[in-house]
Amino acid sequence: MKPGLTVSALTLALLQVYSAQVAADTAGADQIEKITVTSTRTARANTDLALSVGQVSEQTIADDNAQHISESLQTIPGVLINQLSGGQGHNAAVRMPINFDGYTLYLQDNIPLQSAAFYTHNALWWTTSNIGLSRLEVLRGAGTSLHGAGAVAATVNVLSKPVTANKNSLGLTLGEHGYSRINGSTTWLDDNQGGLRVSAAYLDNDGWRDHNAVEKAELDVRHEYQLDDKQSLTTSLIASSLDQQILTTLSIEQFEQDPSQSGLPDEVIALDPRRTTDYIRLSTEYLYEDKNLSVSLIPYARHRTLEHLATWQPNMPVEETEVTTFGLLALASWSHQNSAQTTLGVDLEHTSGDTYSFQPTTRITTGRGAATYPQGHVFYDDTTTFKSVSPYIQHLGYITDALSYTLGARFDHSEYEFDNALPKYKDDGFGNRSIASRKDTFSHLSPKLSLNYLLNEQSSVYARFANAMRLPTAPEMYHLKSRQSSAQLGSLKEETSDTYELGYKANLNALSIELAYYLMDVDDAIVTAFSDLGASYRVNASSVRHQGFELGLNYQFNRAFSAALAYSQSDHEFRHYIRDEGRVHRETGESMEQDLSGNSLHMAPEYVANFRLNYTSQTIKGLRLTAEAKSIGDYYLSVENTDTYSGYTVFNLKANYRLSKRVKLHARIANLTDKTYALQNEERFGRTRIQPGMPRTAYVGISYDF
Repeated sequence: MKPGLTVSALTLALLQVYSAQVAADTAGADQIEKITVTSTRTARANTDLALSVGQVSEQTIADDNAQHISESLQTIPGVLINQLSGGQGHNAAVRMPINFDGYTLYLQDNIPLQSAAFYTHNALWWTTSNIGLSRLEVLRGAGTSLHGAGAVAATVNVLSKPVTANKNSLGLTLGEHGYSRINGSTTWLDDNQGGLRVSAAYLDNDGWRDHNAVEKAELDVRHEYQLDDKQSLTTSLIASSLDQQILTTLSIEQFEQDPSQSGLPDEVIALDPRRTTDYIRLSTEYLYEDKNLSVSLIPYARHRTLEHLATWQPNMPVEETEVTTFGLLALASWSHQNSAQTTLGVDLEHTSGDTYSFQPTTRITTGRGAATYPQGHVFYDDTTTFKSVSPYIQHLGYITDALSYTLGARFDHSEYEFDNALPKYKDDGFGNRSIASRKDTFSHLSPKLSLNYLLNEQSSVYARFANAMRLPTAPEMYHLKSRQSSAQLGSLKEETSDTYELGYKANLNALSIELAYYLMDVDDAIVTAFSDLGASYRVNASSVRHQGFELGLNYQFNRAFSAALAYSQSDHEFRHYIRDEGRVHRETGESMEQDLSGNSLHMAPEYVANFRLNYTSQTIKGLRLTAEAKSIGDYYLSVENTDTYSGYTVFNLKANYRLSKRVKLHARIANLTDKTYALQNEERFGRTRIQPGMPRTAYVGISYDF
């Protein structure tokens, strides 16, 4: 976006002048230092890193008392996480339009929450969001050499607190629409060798929309053991169970009539469609730290199930998935003279995923493609085994005391082995194709290069280039919908991206600044195409350019008032995209190609902004208030760029009162003005699909430490 570049350059110049003045005015005072671990798995000051890493502090997480982790993540510049329909599902828009695809890598404690081969946009389902959290980090843009497939637009890392204090806690939050959440934590500490913490939470929410109830239980166990002064073990167990009623988007008429309705017809509601998922992950990190050598070995095992009734399909089949992973994250880092550092590592993964879809009841559909779907019909029944080996290297060196460089590369080799339990056929009578068992491989080298220059002890500028890639998922490759989709079989390639970035950071006594301008080109983008029979399939058919700037400001006016701004402005455009290239109408013979090159991607807000004003009372000890404004700009509803949505602005109010050392009260009001708005709006197949935003909702709670 050309205006964004002008604004970004001008802002950088002004901020540099202003920060120099602030630094002079606060000379001699203690300086703020922001520490991050996502980029290297070791603690580093953010001004030492040539990349954009935003953080949410433990204090902010505690003050938010959010019903979903996305509410806190949106305080980071350029991060938009839509909590869909007020439930636990979500999608993301980080240096991308609002999307459901695998451009974001989700971690908890540096370990992936899911396999790239079985990616789901709802990965935050499986994070633990209880009082065991330390902070949240989002690395915006392509990941470092330590991050594999999917780290294209962002890497989200949920970090747990270390076991450092004998502290027990209980908390209860109640809200409108039948909302209740209880969480607790207990710790056993051994001063000599480590300790154990067990944290748990239970959420029960009827939801503000019809057929929107959700229950979620989660458990987080963390054990730390110090073997000696150089070696330690940290074992983590996270587990969760989610049961959520399914609803759908609304048409314009439904939204204007009653935004709280489910959008489902009565006959579907009578089936009580639900989405259930169970998740467990066990990991142990062995860490060796000496003066010049650090070694980290993290073996882990993951298992999850997912079952839902696909209400968005006319015949509403049941879809079941069960995925099991065994993996290893291994790295060694050597320190050299002049503070140089070399890291060598390898990531290993073995994942087996079973997918099964069947017709639960006989259903007769009408209109185009009308058919009778008999009960018990199986649409797919298969197992895909995914194996990946990913060695990498990353070197940090210094050209001068102030100028450093980081050079890295990662090689990802992945194999898919598809085993189909159904016989091979071209059409099952409902437009579905069953293919023979097969193997596919992908290999990709991702180079990384960056420069970081320390302007002084508190500020830096940087330049960065990073290549990344996104793998197609197993369902994209093997669940084909028609005989016309033959071109998809064996032809899907990984998407690749090149990110170019310039940035500025400063951590001063009263002010912290983060500014970044980025340009990201994505090639071989995987998009949806359609056969003559209207069946959809996935192909590599476009190249896209994403560009924009991000600004984060935190300012402490005095002991009572502080403010935080997270702002981003972006432009997302097809550099080349011929939709339905080569397709002709089967009756008229006319071309059905549509050249969308130069068009903007749909659901791509012009800007995303979050502003918070915090007040810490100097007269009422323990009282802290936060006023928040969240806003997104307009965007196109479809790739044809015909209709637009104007965006929204909503206000929230939060209060926390420390009654004593042990007791804290909290309250918050979401959507303070009770605005009726669309959280998400798009057009698909000529129909408007609206995700309504939550009305004004109040919550109160109490926490007790003992």
